[in-house]
Amino acid sequence: MSSDLEGDPSWLVEADIRPEIWQEQNGRWAAPQHYTCSYMAMFPPQLPHYFISRFTEPGDIVLDPFSGRGTTPVQAMSQSRFGIGNDLNELAFVLTRGKIANPSMEEVLRRLGELEHGFARGDWLRVKGIPLKIRMIFHPETQRHLMYLRSELKWREDDVDAFLTMVLMGAMHGASPGFLSLPMPNTFSMGWRYIKKYVEKHNLKRPNRNAFEVLRVRCERFLRFGQLPSRGLAIHGDVRNLGASGEIEPGSVKMLFSSPPYLKVIKYGLYNWIRLWWLLGDYKEIDEKLDDAHAITPYLEFMREVMETTLPLLDPKKGLACWVIGDVKGLNLADEVWKSVGSKIEVKDCNGKLSRYRLLGIVEDKIQDVDKVTRIWNSEIDKSGKATPTDRILIICHENSNPIAMIPNEKISWSPMIHQCVTHTTS
Repeated sequence: MSSDLEGDPSWLVEADIRPEIWQEQNGRWAAPQHYTCSYMAMFPPQLPHYFISRFTEPGDIVLDPFSGRGTTPVQAMSQSRFGIGNDLNELAFVLTRGKIANPSMEEVLRRLGELEHGFARGDWLRVKGIPLKIRMIFHPETQRHLMYLRSELKWREDDVDAFLTMVLMGAMHGASPGFLSLPMPNTFSMGWRYIKKYVEKHNLKRPNRNAFEVLRVRCERFLRFGQLPSRGLAIHGDVRNLGASGEIEPGSVKMLFSSPPYLKVIKYGLYNWIRLWWLLGDYKEIDEKLDDAHAITPYLEFMREVMETTLPLLDPKKGLACWVIGDVKGLNLADEVWKSVGSKIEVKDCNGKLSRYRLLGIVEDKIQDVDKVTRIWNSEIDKSGKATPTDRILIICHENSNPIAMIPNEKISWSPMIHQCVTHTTS
């Protein structure tokens, strides 16, 4: 075996991981539930699909401790695995929870019908508490619908309400008639002063959009192939508390597939201030509590705590952890995380024995310019974006683990999602 810093060449040869396979795929085959709402720093479903297909089996538990919009757990569920997503960000949690709730079309349309029938316009003629920067974006009638829905949707307690809230978050603002706002340049929240100038420059008018109808059209589109064939779990909390929460059994996770917060790149609250106004009333508390603007030293300390917490959750015999970590300003951050943090961790595993990580390899995943979400903030000349040019997948396991590929590359199915979903009826 090679030195610990070089990984395990024999494992990499046997695993035969080929980034071009997932890079060459488009998203047309994937579950529609993936595309309900945009989110910063998200990876495409093709990426977890590749690793889930090759290194897990139906029924296995797949965990993403930083679930974002729920790509990993949704993909796991679409492949008949049990998907778990955790996130400290309320927006990420509601997106993940809404998708994992996995209600039927019948349940969703019934609840939406109840909400629409229960809307008494006369009770919402004088809506208070809406800031001017929000009034600038939505028609008064749409504002009434939004405030009513905010009072009625119990997204923390009810699965169907969580799904509807998740769909609503994706419908809040954009350019087409399928969104509730006036025409916006993109589906992320630009600064309100920028929006004000944009509205004045283009003489935009707030369209009178019926929120119930917009939601109905979107729900029918996202559930058109039926429910996902498996179940999942959404957890709202700090990843460093996962081991103590009791919601995940130690040693039960067959695959961890996740992308930790980017180093000094993303402000998850600020870039979603419109959605967070509806959810929480403000975005500032999100950016105050999220560790998303680390300098390198506190970032590495944060990752040490994260990796110490998640090691005991991994199956000690066949568990695999894949961390998608972007380069930052020429720094190979995945390599730095391994050398400075991962290689030094020693904690008790699920059997109470001291265990360390073993490096299997670091796989490079080049990001195409057109796929960088953050390109929207650059100049008209340079559209490459502020995102990292390269992601690297840090692949590690228990020191005595032997994760193996269940199928070769050519056996991965990229069949359209219509063949993978199931239709359930409710009693």
